[in-house]
Amino acid sequence: MAQSSCIKCSSTQFEVVHANNLEGTTRSVLFVQCKSCGSVVGVLDFLNVSVKAERMKNDLRILAEKILTQIKDS
Repeated sequence: MAQSSCIKCSSTQFEVVHANNLEGTTRSVLFVQCKSCGSVVGVLDFLNVSVKAERMKNDLRILAEKILTQIKDS
Protein backbone atom coordinates (compact mmCIF):
# COMPACT_ATOMS: atom_id res chain seq x y z
CA MET A 1 0.00 0.00 0.00
CA ALA A 2 1.28 3.46 -0.88
CA GLN A 3 2.21 5.84 1.92
CA SER A 4 0.48 9.23 2.02
CA SER A 5 2.76 12.22 1.58
CA CYS A 6 2.40 15.99 1.53
CA ILE A 7 2.03 17.39 -1.97
CA LYS A 8 4.16 20.42 -1.05
CA CYS A 9 7.13 19.00 0.90
CA SER A 10 6.73 15.19 0.58
CA SER A 11 6.65 14.68 4.36
CA THR A 12 4.74 11.61 5.55
CA GLN A 13 3.83 13.03 8.97
CA PHE A 14 0.40 14.64 9.47
CA GLU A 15 -1.52 16.13 12.39
CA VAL A 16 -5.04 17.27 13.18
CA VAL A 17 -5.45 20.82 14.48
CA HIS A 18 -8.46 22.92 15.42
CA ALA A 19 -9.14 25.56 12.77
CA ASN A 20 -9.53 28.70 14.82
CA ASN A 21 -8.97 31.28 12.08
CA LEU A 22 -12.07 30.77 9.91
CA GLU A 23 -14.11 33.89 9.26
CA GLY A 24 -17.76 33.91 8.28
CA THR A 25 -18.75 30.63 9.91
CA THR A 26 -19.88 29.45 13.32
CA ARG A 27 -19.01 25.80 12.65
CA SER A 28 -15.89 24.32 14.13
CA VAL A 29 -13.69 22.22 11.89
CA LEU A 30 -10.40 20.38 12.18
CA PHE A 31 -7.62 20.68 9.63
CA VAL A 32 -5.56 17.64 8.66
CA GLN A 33 -2.23 19.24 7.89
CA CYS A 34 1.35 18.36 7.15
CA LYS A 35 3.33 18.27 10.37
CA SER A 36 6.41 19.68 8.65
CA CYS A 37 5.14 22.58 6.53
CA GLY A 38 1.54 23.04 7.75
CA SER A 39 -0.11 22.60 4.34
CA VAL A 40 -3.76 21.64 4.78
CA VAL A 41 -4.55 18.33 3.08
CA GLY A 42 -8.05 17.73 4.48
CA VAL A 43 -10.85 19.00 6.69
CA LEU A 44 -12.86 17.10 9.32
CA ASP A 45 -16.08 18.08 11.02
CA PHE A 46 -15.31 18.95 14.65
CA LEU A 47 -18.47 17.18 15.82
CA ASN A 48 -17.81 13.76 14.35
CA VAL A 49 -21.20 12.02 14.40
CA SER A 50 -19.82 8.49 14.14
CA VAL A 51 -17.54 9.02 17.16
CA LYS A 52 -20.45 10.43 19.19
CA ALA A 53 -22.67 7.50 18.15
CA GLU A 54 -20.01 4.99 19.22
CA ARG A 55 -19.66 6.70 22.61
CA MET A 56 -23.44 6.65 23.10
CA LYS A 57 -23.54 2.96 22.16
CA ASN A 58 -20.89 2.19 24.77
CA ASP A 59 -22.68 4.29 27.40
CA LEU A 60 -25.95 2.46 26.71
CA ARG A 61 -24.22 -0.93 26.91
CA ILE A 62 -22.73 -0.04 30.30
CA LEU A 63 -26.11 1.22 31.54
CA ALA A 64 -27.86 -1.94 30.33
CA GLU A 65 -25.25 -4.11 32.10
CA LYS A 66 -25.79 -2.17 35.35
CA ILE A 67 -29.57 -2.60 35.09
CA LEU A 68 -29.25 -6.33 34.42
CA THR A 69 -26.92 -6.70 37.40
CA GLN A 70 -29.40 -4.88 39.65
CA ILE A 71 -32.27 -7.07 38.40
CA LYS A 72 -30.28 -10.25 39.06
CA ASP A 73 -29.28 -9.08 42.54
CA SER A 74 -32.83 -8.26 43.62
